[in-house]
Amino acid sequence: MDPLVTMALVGLAHQGKIDLSTGTPADELLAALPDCEVERKFLLSVGARAIYYQAGKQAQQAVTAPEAAPGEQLRSCSPGAALLLSRLLSGEQAVLLPVALMRMSQRGLRLPPHLLPQALNSTGRETRAALLPVLGERGRWLSRFHSSWKWVQDVLPGSDVCLPPDAEAIWQEGSAARRAEILRYLRVVDPAKARAWLEAVWKLEKAETRGDFLACLEVGLSMDDEPFLETTLDDRSSSVRSMAATMLARLPNSAFLQRMRQRARRMITRQDGKLVVELPQELEKDWLRDGIIEKPPQKVASRSWWLIQVLSLIEPAFWEDHLGAKPGELFKLLTRDRWEMQVMEGWSKAALNSHASDWIMPLWNWWHVHYQEGLEKRHLTDYRERLIRCMPARVAEQTMLKMLNAYNDKSDSDCWEMLAEVRRPWSTEFARAYLQLLRKHCPRKKITAESFNPYSDPWINDLPSLGLALPASCFDEVTHLWELPEDQRWGIQYIRNQLEECIATIHMRQKIDEEIL
Repeated sequence: MDPLVTMALVGLAHQGKIDLSTGTPADELLAALPDCEVERKFLLSVGARAIYYQAGKQAQQAVTAPEAAPGEQLRSCSPGAALLLSRLLSGEQAVLLPVALMRMSQRGLRLPPHLLPQALNSTGRETRAALLPVLGERGRWLSRFHSSWKWVQDVLPGSDVCLPPDAEAIWQEGSAARRAEILRYLRVVDPAKARAWLEAVWKLEKAETRGDFLACLEVGLSMDDEPFLETTLDDRSSSVRSMAATMLARLPNSAFLQRMRQRARRMITRQDGKLVVELPQELEKDWLRDGIIEKPPQKVASRSWWLIQVLSLIEPAFWEDHLGAKPGELFKLLTRDRWEMQVMEGWSKAALNSHASDWIMPLWNWWHVHYQEGLEKRHLTDYRERLIRCMPARVAEQTMLKMLNAYNDKSDSDCWEMLAEVRRPWSTEFARAYLQLLRKHCPRKKITAESFNPYSDPWINDLPSLGLALPASCFDEVTHLWELPEDQRWGIQYIRNQLEECIATIHMRQKIDEEIL
């Protein structure tokens, strides 16, 4: 170790003979110093050597300039819009950044060059997805020169993707992330060739890498991929097998799906007007091969876990044919036994995975009724939120309006979590109905009373979110919700702050509409 570094770590008081020479011409200067404390001389020695090394450093050799960015296809946004976007990118009302970026994309605009580093440093999946269409050619070009900007290259390519000329060299010699990127690109251009590349190296890769590469086959997934996916069901990694099973389940005519349907026929049958569930006592080896994970999560019984997994992989329409009933009728045929909740959970996952629109509303109604009955609330809210997210906007609004009309202090405490899943901005009809209900539940007389506690009132607490949800046609109505008294009571101050935050969001949305044209 360097003697001076040793002295700094150990301390001068613990040294024997102290030699402060640096081994550089700076020693002549240090020798000419008058006598001083050893600590001061030590620091001067370290500083002198550092300056010597810095001054003697050779300049780096010039590197070949990279190829210039392609010409831009989109027009740049206006200076006013750029200033507004800079504020949003800096974190000011950042929740509106995706809104502004989406409007830019709709208008065919791109970010100006000086905002690109700030944009490329952004994190968050939603923000990055919204940034991609507005980065322009220079933004995509610039992302190649910084490791933390590689996310641009890793995003799923579009149909107009062009493979780099050294694509095969990258596949053979690049990092795992770059190889996965090239594989996704190739799946767009030539799915069969990409699959052939993957097959050639499959047994040489680590389990984690195999999983990353296998996920690339989701691009352009077809029955041509079935033979290879079937071989991956024999993989040593349970996560790889599970991923292969999920992909095979998306192929309607796959042998895998036929096997799953056959198991399902034995598991659930219709007898004497009821659905009967019969499950194996032990998991057979061929189930494990097909990606069914044997060990359940904590607090979940093994057989329940197997049932949920199988049902989640089968398209809901199968049950209509197999059991001879539509979803609402099927749910009524379920008996209140130990398997009812697991069957509904499996069917819900399958409906969400396959976007089975005919099942979404009946499933939501079933979970909602059982929530009101207080049955195993651990899962109920989650499924209601996920299902309402899949409804058409108008249906979701009508569903929420029924809940809001029936709301009282003892009602569904998760009502506002589900309201957040309704597509924004709301329709004018729904927004005005909501504002009317807000005034009904929170009249001025109530909120200005000494006994009113706004902290516990969901209508008041949701005011900031209202600024994101209202359509432009209802902006003016917010400023006239209440006339609050000019006093310093904590309750009034809290309501005023919530309302001001809502109005500030509305003003920013108005600026976005004015500047991004």
